[in-house]
Amino acid sequence: MPNSGRPPTRTGRSSLIGSVDHALTLLSALRDQPSLAVRESAELIGTAPSTAHRLLATMQASGFVVQDPATRRYSAGPALLGVALASLQRADVARVARPHLTALAAETRETVSLAVPEGSTVRFVDSVEGTDVVRVSSRTGVVVPAHASAAGKVLLAALGREELLRLYPSTRLARRTGRTMTLRSGLMEELERVRRAGYATSFEEGFAGLAAVATGVRDVRGHVIAALGLTVPVERLDPRRVESMAAAIQRRAGRIEAELSRGRDGAGGG
Repeated sequence: MPNSGRPPTRTGRSSLIGSVDHALTLLSALRDQPSLAVRESAELIGTAPSTAHRLLATMQASGFVVQDPATRRYSAGPALLGVALASLQRADVARVARPHLTALAAETRETVSLAVPEGSTVRFVDSVEGTDVVRVSSRTGVVVPAHASAAGKVLLAALGREELLRLYPSTRLARRTGRTMTLRSGLMEELERVRRAGYATSFEEGFAGLAAVATGVRDVRGHVIAALGLTVPVERLDPRRVESMAAAIQRRAGRIEAELSRGRDGAGGG
């Protein structure tokens, strides 16, 4: 009898794991050589050529490999190159941004952080603590729902409606604190305000007692790839200070972008 609706069998799971392992083996091989033939691929993963061909065809359909019509050999595709480029961009923006985080922390006396998107969450990849006696601790390594943080809202605001609906298929959003936005419709309205203002705010939406202001950092193509933000004790962020902090991070983000556009060889400071 068909087993539609039943969990995958152990054999099915083993087969899936084996296919993933084979695909990763071929992708790793393309790191060291420009292209692979079907027979070479079969020898690498220890399968019949027909099995290797089916796997390569699947990878081709997803854009991870492309086939040369003349030679019939497979090479790295746009999806794989996109993953590699995104990884390099993250490392590059973090390197360029570091001295600017230090300078901005000294200027504002508040904790400055750099965040990158991870689906419907954001990860803080670098942070410099402020110099005030009462300050927010380093955010490095912290992961928070994007809709519950200023940095996350900035990154979400750069996405189109279709991508936003894919990230948030439900009309309800997860609650982090009593002030977290929990309706998708409310998030959409908030993101439109972020686009108009050029920066986002968060008041105890991700963490009780903390407030933040963030703006986007763009790559040379104009795509928002990271968020630069200031996080402060909530009692220190009144409306007038929001404007001055937003101006400060936007100036600093502009300097980071300028260095990225100059070939990613500038130094921060200043």
